[in-house]
Amino acid sequence: MIRGRLNKKALLLLAGDLAALFGALYTILLLRYPDRFEDAELYEHLVAFSIIFFLWVLFLGSFGFYEIRFARNRRIFLYRLLHVMAANTILAIVVFYLFPFFTIEPRRNLLLIALLATLFIFVWRSLFNLLIVRASATRVLFLGINAETTQLADYLLSHPQLGQRPVGFMVTASDVAFARQHGASGTGTVQANLLQLRQRDTATDPPHLVLDPEKFSRAVRDVRAEIIVVSPEMKGDRTVLKALFSIIPAGITTIDFAPFHEMLTGKIPLSLIGEAWFLENLIGIRKHSYEFAKRGIDIFLALVIGSVGMATFPFIALAIGLEAPGPVFFRQQRVGRNGRTFSLIKYRSTYRTWAPATQRERTKEEAGVYTRVGSLLRAAYIDELPQIINILRGEMSFVGPRPERPEYVAELKQHVPFYEMRLLVPPGISGWAQINMEDDAAVEDAPEKMQYDLYYVKNRSFTLDLLIMIRTLFTLLHRQGR
Repeated sequence: MIRGRLNKKALLLLAGDLAALFGALYTILLLRYPDRFEDAELYEHLVAFSIIFFLWVLFLGSFGFYEIRFARNRRIFLYRLLHVMAANTILAIVVFYLFPFFTIEPRRNLLLIALLATLFIFVWRSLFNLLIVRASATRVLFLGINAETTQLADYLLSHPQLGQRPVGFMVTASDVAFARQHGASGTGTVQANLLQLRQRDTATDPPHLVLDPEKFSRAVRDVRAEIIVVSPEMKGDRTVLKALFSIIPAGITTIDFAPFHEMLTGKIPLSLIGEAWFLENLIGIRKHSYEFAKRGIDIFLALVIGSVGMATFPFIALAIGLEAPGPVFFRQQRVGRNGRTFSLIKYRSTYRTWAPATQRERTKEEAGVYTRVGSLLRAAYIDELPQIINILRGEMSFVGPRPERPEYVAELKQHVPFYEMRLLVPPGISGWAQINMEDDAAVEDAPEKMQYDLYYVKNRSFTLDLLIMIRTLFTLLHRQGR
C-alpha cells in the first residue's frame, strides 16, 4: 500500500512534467508561428520533440526527479533542475545534429523550448509541493521507541511529500516504569529514547502513548492510525502480539520497521536488523544470470572506455613524469569480494609514491602534496580511469560498494555491525552510497554508507545499476572534483 501510494505520486509528477514539456512546445510554436500553426512543419516538430521529451524524462528520472523523497522545492532542487535541463539541451543538440533522423533543425526553437520547459517544470513542482502538503497523509503509529524510529519520524515530518504523518509512539507499561525508576540513567534502548522524547516533547512532536492490550483498539482509533510500524524489540513481546491480534478485524496495515524505513529512505536501518534479517533477505544472494550478464557488460564498457583511455595515456603519463618523476600509476591495497585483497590502480596525483599508513597521516595537513597535473586529474576524476584494468581483471565492477583499505575494513568490522556483508558483491567505481551521500569517504560516515551498501546488495538489478551509472555522471558534475 505504501509503495503503491508513492508510485502514484511519482506518476503524477511524471504526468505533470510531460504536460509542462508539451505545454512549452505548444507555447513556443504558437508564439513563433501564429499564422501557420497547423503546417506540416509544425507537425514534424511535434513528432521530433516527442522523442526528445522521452529522452529528457529518462534523464530526469535517472537524476532522481521522480523519487518522492527528493521532490521538495528547495534551493538545491532548482540547482539540480538547471543542471539536468542543460544536459537535456545538449542531448537534444546531439540527437538533432549528429543523427539524421529528423527533417528539422531547430536552433532558436530548441533553446526557447528548453528555457520555457524549465520554468514550467519549476512552477509545476512548486504547485505539487503546495498541494501535497495540504493533502491528507497516511497516519503512522510507531510501536516502540529507539533512535531510528525518532529519526525517521523527524524525517517524515520534514518531508511531507512522502505522505506519511507520524501520529504517535507507543511503548509498554514496563518501559515507562523503567524510565521513571532510572531517570536519565536509563540504559535500555526503548527506555532511553522514551526519556529523550519526553525531554524534547513539543507541540509538533508525535505524542508517546502507553500500550494497554485491552484498550489498544480504542487507542489506535483515537489517533486514527492507518499504519502501525513495529520496531524489532517489540516483536517478541507477548503483550504487543496480543494487542496487534486484536486489531486484525479493523484492517489496519501492520509493517516491520526495517522494510518501512527502506521504502522511504533508500537505505536499511543497520542497528535494527540481526542475523534473522540476513537469513530472510540474503539467502540465495547469488543471482547467476544477472551476474553473468553484468560481467559481460563490464568487459564491453571497459574495452570501449579503455580504448579512449589508451589514446590519452601517453600525454597523461608524460605530464605526470615531467612534473613529478616516478611511477605513472599509484597502487593501493583494497578489499574486494569475499574479503580478497587486490591492488587498486589510479593515475598518480601526488609528489609522493606511497600511501599513508594510518588515518592520522592521511587526514593531517597535506598542502603541496598534490601536483598541478594531479589536481587537474582529480578535479576531472580522470585519475580513476586506470581502474578499468581492475574491471578487466574481474577485481571490480563499474557499479558496487566502493572498496576500502584492509586496515579500515578490519577497524570497521569491529564498530559497524555486519560490515562484512557488503563484501558479498564485487566492489565498484561508483555505488548507491556515492550518489546519495555528499561525503562517502569519511570514516565517521561508514555506518550510514553501510546502510546504503546493504540496500544495494539486497536490491541490486540492471535497473538499479543503470540508475547509479547515469546519476554518477550528474554527481561528478555536481561535486566538481575533489
